[in-house]
Amino acid sequence: MKATGSCGIVGASGQMWVVMITSPRRWFPLGHRRQFQGDRHRGDGAVLVEHHADRVGPCSHAAEPSDDPRRWCAVVYDAMNTATSIPRVVLHPLHSPGLAGWLAAVEGIELEVPANDDAVAAALEAGAEVLVTYRWEDRFLAGPLCWVQAISAGLEQFPIDAFRARNIRLTSARGAHAPAVAEHAVALLLTLVRRIGEAMRDMPDRGWVPYRSAYEVSGRTLGILGLGTIGEEVARRAAGLGMRVIGSKRRPDRYDGVAEWVVGPEGTLEVCREAHALVVALPHAEDTIGLVGPEELAALRGGWLVNVGRGSAVDESALVEALREGTLLGAGLDVFTVEPLPPDSPLWDLPNVVITPHSAWSSDRLAARLTDLFAGNLDAYRGLGEWRNLVL
Repeated sequence: MKATGSCGIVGASGQMWVVMITSPRRWFPLGHRRQFQGDRHRGDGAVLVEHHADRVGPCSHAAEPSDDPRRWCAVVYDAMNTATSIPRVVLHPLHSPGLAGWLAAVEGIELEVPANDDAVAAALEAGAEVLVTYRWEDRFLAGPLCWVQAISAGLEQFPIDAFRARNIRLTSARGAHAPAVAEHAVALLLTLVRRIGEAMRDMPDRGWVPYRSAYEVSGRTLGILGLGTIGEEVARRAAGLGMRVIGSKRRPDRYDGVAEWVVGPEGTLEVCREAHALVVALPHAEDTIGLVGPEELAALRGGWLVNVGRGSAVDESALVEALREGTLLGAGLDVFTVEPLPPDSPLWDLPNVVITPHSAWSSDRLAARLTDLFAGNLDAYRGLGEWRNLVL
């Protein structure tokens, strides 16, 4: 459906033009294209449009930058059409169970679920403008891609600079995985503390060892590295188990949660010295690589480590040594430096290690949360709402 309104230049002042739009106000996608400057309607129905010639890209619906305000009137009209069109949405085949069915129920989109990466690239090159994915290949940029909805919280796989140069919107799935990952972290910790992992290793041989010395978490201190959305969910659950919670956050002055003591990344060693158990919920970044090394593991002095963030945050060689020597009582690991974890990794053979295959995100409720996030951002893409988890 095409918008039936029209627009005309009413006045101009420097880089700012007043554009009169006679179509209904809801058709104008405020903030949808980067040359538009916020919600600046006047009482007479006009809209202030700011010219940013350097921001025109494949998603601006203008072939080239122009200093002619009449050209920008055409851009406004084209953007009005975008708000009422049906976008082609590609869902990468490697996605959360059930997500395709949930997205298919979203009104106003043409959904495609290609069979492989080649088919994804072909669909995007053929004109699909929206991609829902956690995987990325540079050939996905071949077509008129305008918006990528990541279904992961981490975004290190995406070419941020290339997206910025092309005015491609990027939104993350921050928060959608948090409940499941937090429960998984607590499950790994309890599996270690209660020595359930070792009991499971006895099952193939029908081993019956009832007198292993286990532990309780109540009254102990849990350190959490990365008190973001996931880390805070872990903190809430640990506090419910009677644990004292401390941790780190990039901006500790902005923290408002259940942890009673929070420091910046420079306080990582102090957190380890204070904690009986450590949960790593850090994203991949240059300053988090190897953040937990020999000194931090030694500071845990016979405690436990759980990693549900990124494998790169923990020095795996130092971890193996700490586990073998008894510096650590155990480790519950969902993420690794290399994934899948190589068959020759010594972590497989250590009895005090519990391994899960980067599956902490998995949940029967995840597809519904991702779809709710996508639907809200679809409104924003059309100019009818606010973006959630907007990165670019």
